[in-house]
Amino acid sequence: MHARPDRTTQVRRAVAAIAVVGAVTAALASLLPWIGTDTEDGGTTSITGWGSISGTSSIAGTNLNDVMDGWTYRPGLVGFVFGTIGVIAAIALAANAGRNPRPHRITAAVLTLCGLACLGWGVLRGITPGDAGVFDAGETYAAIGPWVTAAGGAVMIAAAVVVFAGRIDPPTPTVRRNIQPR
Repeated sequence: MHARPDRTTQVRRAVAAIAVVGAVTAALASLLPWIGTDTEDGGTTSITGWGSISGTSSIAGTNLNDVMDGWTYRPGLVGFVFGTIGVIAAIALAANAGRNPRPHRITAAVLTLCGLACLGWGVLRGITPGDAGVFDAGETYAAIGPWVTAAGGAVMIAAAVVVFAGRIDPPTPTVRRNIQPR
């Protein structure tokens, strides 16, 4: 029979789980549409973070990277890479729970950097979606992918802030002077 983890360990694992949710969200957002455009026949076409084309376009179902020479369109790769690193950091934070009286500050720093990268990249691509090398300026709009990446990054940062703020540190023991009462 295993002993039940103390409250501090449970809170650490909960913070790590929140960080995992943010990191996985940022990583999986690469599969969502990143840019969209209206087609001439009144429909819409979108391109995912890996370059897959979907919608009412005649080239729907293909990958933009297959038809381009010399370069690739994969804006979701940034969220995928930093989201994956964030998952590893969050697992390290959870694995440390209950073993060390102080949580990993370096792990929280890694979560912060991954979160900042995802948040910054998501907001940048959300504000300026780009043209994927095939559209004219102003023809495209940002789809949901960059914003989900940014949200995942914000969740990773929030989890790291909880660690840095000391909210998951164990309580400091009260110091007694070893004097017995009379």
